[in-house]
Amino acid sequence: MPVRRMRLLDLPCVMRIERACFRSEGYGIGVFLAHLARDYRGAFVAENEHGEVVGYVLVRRSPGWRRPRRGGITSIGVAPIHRRRGFGRALLESALEYLRSHRVETADLEVRTTNAAALSLYRALGFRFSERLPQYYGEKGDGMRMVLDLRAAVSSAGKGASRA
Repeated sequence: MPVRRMRLLDLPCVMRIERACFRSEGYGIGVFLAHLARDYRGAFVAENEHGEVVGYVLVRRSPGWRRPRRGGITSIGVAPIHRRRGFGRALLESALEYLRSHRVETADLEVRTTNAAALSLYRALGFRFSERLPQYYGEKGDGMRMVLDLRAAVSSAGKGASRA
């Protein structure tokens, strides 16, 4: 699955995906522009076989001087008609590789407790429960913070375990 850096020209399509995935709870264009403009943030898109953008992921990391080096997933979305085809996994794996390449030690993300598909993917890639976030999504639901020790994921990958 082709995953590449997001470009400014991708934003109209990415914003359509954002609205389809998160409706009024989604991020505004300013968040996406910040990820494109700041050197300690990353933004990637996945393309289908026709070269159409079908998903995105926004990644953040602490500036290089901060210890321990932390990072995480700000947002990930795949167009509803393209879900369950591996795009989300490809995006998340690219995001984690980006974080590893910047020597990030711990990655985190937040997810709605009722999002079974996302929870399954995150667990499959090694994320573990960290804390419950009551009403993180307002009256519409609780959230959960999940974390991944990227150092452990790399060292276990060399021992025959699947690498995230």
